[in-house]
Amino acid sequence: MFRNSLGYLASLDPITDDLQSAPAKTTNMTKFVLIAASALTIISCDRQLDEVVSLGLENPFWEVQYLDSTALFVGISAVDESTVWVSGSGGRFVRTTDGGSTWKAGVVPGADSLQFRDVHAFNSNTAFLLSIGSGTDSRIYRTDDGGDTWTMVFQNQDPNGFFDCFSFWDEDTGFAFSDSHENEFQLIQTSDGGTTWTRIDPARVPDAREGEGAFAASGTCVVTRPGGLGWFSTGASSVDTRVIRTKDYGKTWSESPTPIRSDSPTSGIFTLSFLDDSRGIAMGGEYSVADSLVLNVAITEDGGTTWNTAGQSNLTGSVFGSSFVPNAPTPTIVGVAPTGTDYSTDHGMTWTRIDSTSYWSVAFVHADAGWAIGPRNIARIKNDRAARVTSR
Repeated sequence: MFRNSLGYLASLDPITDDLQSAPAKTTNMTKFVLIAASALTIISCDRQLDEVVSLGLENPFWEVQYLDSTALFVGISAVDESTVWVSGSGGRFVRTTDGGSTWKAGVVPGADSLQFRDVHAFNSNTAFLLSIGSGTDSRIYRTDDGGDTWTMVFQNQDPNGFFDCFSFWDEDTGFAFSDSHENEFQLIQTSDGGTTWTRIDPARVPDAREGEGAFAASGTCVVTRPGGLGWFSTGASSVDTRVIRTKDYGKTWSESPTPIRSDSPTSGIFTLSFLDDSRGIAMGGEYSVADSLVLNVAITEDGGTTWNTAGQSNLTGSVFGSSFVPNAPTPTIVGVAPTGTDYSTDHGMTWTRIDSTSYWSVAFVHADAGWAIGPRNIARIKNDRAARVTSR
């Protein structure tokens, strides 16, 4: 994240120290001037901070930072404006600790045939990867040394299991989602940092429709927020779509239908994102028809209890990934797809196209720290603020 006011206040410590150690002969007027100058500096810094916080997307575009012509990048986890982890095909992971100026790439030993479709990172050292696939191809790995070594902490043994996404509340507690089988979703959870995983009792979770599941297109079919809030999205049932939520770390679950349609096994919700505990967005579409333009945006303002139709995105086919832009002046969302990138500054009611480059997933820390990933490349958002500056 960007610095908060404490970061700026810390820079004033020498002034405070000087005041405390000033000779006894320092006059009251001198002390007053120094204190006043310190106060003005604090105010000035806070105004600079407010300026950073309140900036939104302005004439945004993507700037490629990393290229690998053989890679498909699918999962992304932005820890802060410096540290970002990315996962993808061929057992790949990529990490930056300097905002994307340099990237460290690697392949998890023994996993070069796997597709890591989701990643969840906590810092520059600790991260989890989830691979997709039937049976034992669905796995979870953990590193605590920045990717130098990896430990497989889960391997699915159910031949009917196919894990799509996962998310964590903290370094110890998280859950992962698998497509349904025999009208039951398979959810697993950990409370010890991934050392052990147990299945959440299916009786606690709403029954699945025939064929209902999720899409492992961006690692965003599962979302968690502090305090035990969690959601997963569905599609592929040819019946309807749902967002299923918990408020107690997975102990109980409730379902809510959404207006996004599922008319085939390749349609439904592909991505979820939440700005806070109340405001969220679901995006999707029909993946098998690349030029189709169907209702692909639904929003909630009550934590997922109800979902309503929002504005139609310009993206055809299906939207694969989405991310709110934290600290923007208005509820701002970026959606990505194989057909391009759209963004909205009014909680999904209207949309503007950025470009038509194929991206699968996206993550933002703030308006000037966001990344999109997809076939071959990793790109960082750039904003052209020249017009706004010139007009002042």
